[in-house]
Amino acid sequence: MFNFRSIEIDAAAKSGWVQAGATLGELYYRIWQKSNVLGFPAGICPTYGNLLRKYGLSTDNVVDAQIVDVNGKLLDRASMGEDLFWAIRGGGGASFGVIIAYKIVLVPVPETVTVFRGLDNETNPAVLLSRQPESVNFGKRKSDYVQNPIPKASLEWIWKKMIESGKTGFVFNPYGGAMDEVPATETPFPHRAGNLYKIQYSISWKEAGVEAEKKYLGQIRRIYSYMTPFVSKNPRSAYLNYRDLDIGIVQPASKNSFDEGKVYGGKYFNGNFERLVKVKTAVDPHNFFWNEQSIPVLPSKA
Repeated sequence: MFNFRSIEIDAAAKSGWVQAGATLGELYYRIWQKSNVLGFPAGICPTYGNLLRKYGLSTDNVVDAQIVDVNGKLLDRASMGEDLFWAIRGGGGASFGVIIAYKIVLVPVPETVTVFRGLDNETNPAVLLSRQPESVNFGKRKSDYVQNPIPKASLEWIWKKMIESGKTGFVFNPYGGAMDEVPATETPFPHRAGNLYKIQYSISWKEAGVEAEKKYLGQIRRIYSYMTPFVSKNPRSAYLNYRDLDIGIVQPASKNSFDEGKVYGGKYFNGNFERLVKVKTAVDPHNFFWNEQSIPVLPSKA
């Protein structure tokens, strides 16, 4: 898909078409070439960003798309229909077809901003151009949603457990603002009003081998277990883009794909999962677009 990277920006209309192979950096740069007071609320991580509480999520600012369906047809919003257009704005990749491009809405931003960077101003530009990683790095990510403030004593207990456990780190991402004003059913992404912040649990290591993997996965899973009393329940929700196979997978050609998919699907999509399944069954009844955590089809069509 990296060859599909065309970006067309119409600053006067405050919109643009972005092919799926383009990077966010390329998109931001192309917008800046056309206007220094327009932007797009996409990511820095790269799936969410600093504008989410001002303008919502990327999916909230997509107004059209092009997708190749299971029959090889190129569809836009009008020809794919509103159900499929709804599903591809946050329903996960590789479930409904091959996305070719999105049409996005551009939003007003300040001409000058201040950011904290991970590199010093004196850093040699060659560092930015290097695409060779310094070393092999392995990692695991998990996620949670916090809906009620965690008491100070509980946080202190968690910090102690985190230190005792080893290398697991926490990242807290605050929610709220514009993204909360969008109904949970407007797009497949449901984690809006009622969530104070998202937690990312992260662990990375350099040692290769099964024993090292067991060691570090055990550390992050213990921390995740310790957090159970403090996070969302029924379901214990998770963030789709921190793909976590611990919370369930669907087997290839499984006759129980719907039941298997409900396990992780209910955590990623909450009440939107069943609608996603209905869309999937309608547009890809034989489950051609499959991965370990793709949207399954209804049992009668499996």
